[in-house]
Amino acid sequence: MAIALIAIVVLTVVTDKVPFNFVLLIVPIIFALILGHSLTKISTFVLAQFSSLMQSAGFMLLFAFLYFQMLTDSGMFDTIVTWITSKLKINAIVLIILTTVIGAFAILTGNFTPAYLVTFPMLMPLYERFNFDKGDAFIIAQTAMSAMCFIPWGIGMAYTASSAGLSATALSKAAIPWALCFIPVIIAQWFFFAWRHKKINGTFGEIEQTTESVQQKEATGLERPKLFWINVLFFIITMGALIYGIPPYLVFIVSTVVTAMINYPKDYGKIFAKVGPMYLNILVMLLAINMYQAVFNNTGMVDALSKSLMQYAPSFLLKYLSMILLALCTIIIYFVPFQIFNALYPIFITLGASFGVPAVAVIAPFVCNLSLATSVTPTNSSTYVGTGLLEIEPEAYTKRAMPIMTVTNLLVMLVALAFGVMKF
Repeated sequence: MAIALIAIVVLTVVTDKVPFNFVLLIVPIIFALILGHSLTKISTFVLAQFSSLMQSAGFMLLFAFLYFQMLTDSGMFDTIVTWITSKLKINAIVLIILTTVIGAFAILTGNFTPAYLVTFPMLMPLYERFNFDKGDAFIIAQTAMSAMCFIPWGIGMAYTASSAGLSATALSKAAIPWALCFIPVIIAQWFFFAWRHKKINGTFGEIEQTTESVQQKEATGLERPKLFWINVLFFIITMGALIYGIPPYLVFIVSTVVTAMINYPKDYGKIFAKVGPMYLNILVMLLAINMYQAVFNNTGMVDALSKSLMQYAPSFLLKYLSMILLALCTIIIYFVPFQIFNALYPIFITLGASFGVPAVAVIAPFVCNLSLATSVTPTNSSTYVGTGLLEIEPEAYTKRAMPIMTVTNLLVMLVALAFGVMKF
């Protein structure tokens, strides 16, 4: 049943004939009924999953979208970008590097969703000014964020450590050498995306904007240049609160209310009208993904997959199974939520122990590398947040980005092998 459910999801993604969220909302319920679970029981564990979603991300997203939309409309990010361009001799190459640096800084919030909310609204004016491919920008930012995922307070570390039953601090220390292996790969990405930009636009310089787009931007009437420093100061306080560890939903509720009262005491409805449709689309997809996860995790499917893997995998491959799956993780997670992949960690640890490999050494490679996969899959909620902020289609983006991230993942593994970080 697990294999059949995955096959349906794969077929849906590949053929693109049926809305993906429809399949994720309906098909898992049918499979749970076939497996003998009552509607009451299904409802219980699905609602528990939905409740967990809203607690961890749903409420935060609602207010975070509103907050960053207000900062964008107020012109704060435009002013910052204008200042940067006046101080730096900026071109597309510098923009690529800025995306890496800001992305690496933003993930210090510990979660990809607020990291996207920090990075993309700030850089969107530059992406548009240079006609820089926003999908490429997502890949560049995600690679930098993935390299920083060794931070012990990050949500990715929390998922990995809890799934593997390991200390986040010990796992963080073991993951740092893998994080360092990202450096040459990030530089290689700079060259690749710079070459791609030049091929598309014929120049690294600024692309001339049409007067029509400029007039449309000026016609919003929501700019608040006189409140720039107040907005910047409160933005810094907001970022500090996130890094300090205050619950993100609470941070964004306060930041949204205060910013609205300062900037848009009478125009708040306009901001909500702009954010509402995007938030609704993302929320529906979040609920669909969680329906899939709830059924997979509560009907024995994950356990059945794990046992089958142990039973049918050729014995000569068992020693290298974790490395093989690490190399294929971007492809696997394109179709299967990473939480299900994480459920295999105890198996990897057991196999590693049989060959004398410590548990921390077995799981450390997944901390950063797996994060490369989580932004290029239609089965992860953060993908829809990032694509929503960048105003790109998630399906088209994930299909193009997954092969690039697969190569990126393999290059990191090669660097790790060359420097002795990955050992066989």
